[in-house]
Amino acid sequence: MDTNSKRGSPSTRPLLLGGGLALLSALLGALGASLGGALGALLAIVVAAAAGAFVLGRFGASIFGGNTLAPAESRPKPSAAAPVADAIPQDRIDTLTGLANENGLLAWFAEKQGRLAEDSKGIVVLVANLDAFEELARTRGKTMADSVLVEVAKRVSTFSGEDGIAARVAGDEIMAVATVVPDHALEYAEERAGSMAETICRPAELASGALWIGGSVGAAVGRPSEGEGVFTRAREALKKAQRLGQGRYIVDPGK
Repeated sequence: MDTNSKRGSPSTRPLLLGGGLALLSALLGALGASLGGALGALLAIVVAAAAGAFVLGRFGASIFGGNTLAPAESRPKPSAAAPVADAIPQDRIDTLTGLANENGLLAWFAEKQGRLAEDSKGIVVLVANLDAFEELARTRGKTMADSVLVEVAKRVSTFSGEDGIAARVAGDEIMAVATVVPDHALEYAEERAGSMAETICRPAELASGALWIGGSVGAAVGRPSEGEGVFTRAREALKKAQRLGQGRYIVDPGK
């Protein structure tokens, strides 16, 4: 049997309570009038009001169906493990640096290419490579080398801008893609490539002390419609910069 049928539905409970209090007030008022006139009636009404307040405070939650707010500590809290609707697939993330991997970079480009073209945006691709990274891993250990790579990845990622992306595309190659107005693309690429080359040559402050690192930068300017060809030209520019020596950069202006 429905328990609400015994005690009345939530919509009828306030009426029952109000009727009961009204009846109580009337009875006490009549009793007070017969015993002490107007003063007695007023006293009886005050007593009835106090009784009503006590009843509401003591039994209101059960009378009105338990809809009162529970104490803050007993209320359910949102789960911190709630899934994120737009979470990036794990196969697109480099687990060491937290940047995109090459798969994630290509997926980003495929998704953004059409919109960038519609917005008449060009792209600047900058790719940095560390000098003697394999030697560092061999002489100082993989843990030390990974720490340096993570630090460099943080620095390179700042060059991608709000609408771009940064990715680790090979062992020690970190790439940043930035969007830009085509008329200023070459000027922007020259300035950013020089700044990145200077940035990755700063020492890394590690737990064991400062470690000097260095590298080279290649850059390329192009249109979104060129696809992966811009990435390839940036890597070719990087090879030329490496032949020039540490801290150097080359920019491929495109067509």
